[in-house]
Amino acid sequence: MKKLFLCLVLLTCPIAFSFGQLSVSGITGNNNYSALRASYNLSLPLTPMSITPKFAMYEQDGMSAMYQYGLGANIATPFYDLLEVGAEGGYTPKANDYSNYFWDVHAALSLQNFLFKFIPLEEVKAGLGYKTIYHSFYSPDTDVTEQDIYMFLYQKTGGFDASLTYTKALDFSGEKVGVPLWLDIPGFTAVYEGYLDYSLSLDAGYTYKFIRPYAGYTFIKTDNYPSTDTARLGVILNVFMVDVNASVEWFNFTQNTGDRQTFLSLTAGVSIL
Repeated sequence: MKKLFLCLVLLTCPIAFSFGQLSVSGITGNNNYSALRASYNLSLPLTPMSITPKFAMYEQDGMSAMYQYGLGANIATPFYDLLEVGAEGGYTPKANDYSNYFWDVHAALSLQNFLFKFIPLEEVKAGLGYKTIYHSFYSPDTDVTEQDIYMFLYQKTGGFDASLTYTKALDFSGEKVGVPLWLDIPGFTAVYEGYLDYSLSLDAGYTYKFIRPYAGYTFIKTDNYPSTDTARLGVILNVFMVDVNASVEWFNFTQNTGDRQTFLSLTAGVSIL
C-alpha cells in the first residue's frame, strides 16, 4: 500500500510543469497484489485531436512484476462534436514467460447532439471498438492471436450518470497452450488473467456539487477459469482542478480459493489548463 501511494505522489508532481490531464490509479489486495495505471491526456492546441501515453504495472506473490506501455490518439469531428474516433496500441514486455502487444480502434457517437437535443438527457454517448491482442508464450514457445469487440453506452441527466460496457472475444487463432497473464477488463484497475470469453460492466453515480458517490459491478467469463465478478463502491471528490477517487472492491478470485477478497484503490486526476 505504501509503495502504491508513493507512486501516486511521484507521478502527480510533474503535472505542475505540463498541460493536460494526468490520471494515476493504484490498487492493492491479498497475496501482496498491487497494480498501478497512469495516463496523460494531452490536447493538441488548435486541433480537435488529443494523444494519451499510458503506463501500467502489476505484481503479486509468486511472480515477477509485469509492465505495459501504450499510446492512444483521439480526434473529434468539428461539427457539433457528433463523432469521436480513436486508436490505441501497447506492448507488455516479456516477464514470467509471457508477453503481448495489441492495437484497437474505436468510435463514439454523441447522440444528444445527433438528435439536436430533442431528448431530455444532458449527454448520451454510444461507442463501438475492435481490439486485437497478440499473446506470446515462451515455455513452450507458442503464439495466440485474440480478436475482441466491445460496446459502451453512457448517459447523464441532472446529477445522475450511468455507463454500460460489454466486451466479447470473437476469435482465437493458435492453440491455447499457455494462460495470458495480462487481461484488462473495463470496470476495475486490477489486472486479471486468462482467455476472455466476455465481460459486462455497469457503473452508476450521482454528482452533488464537488462530490460523486458511485457503485459498480463487473461480471467476467473466461475460457480457462470459472466465471467471476467484482463489486465496488467509491466516491470522487473534486477540488479545483484535482479529482480524487477512492474505492473498495470485492473481487471473487474463483480460480484460487473461491473466496471474495477485498481490494482498496485510489485514483488521482489533475487538470492543468
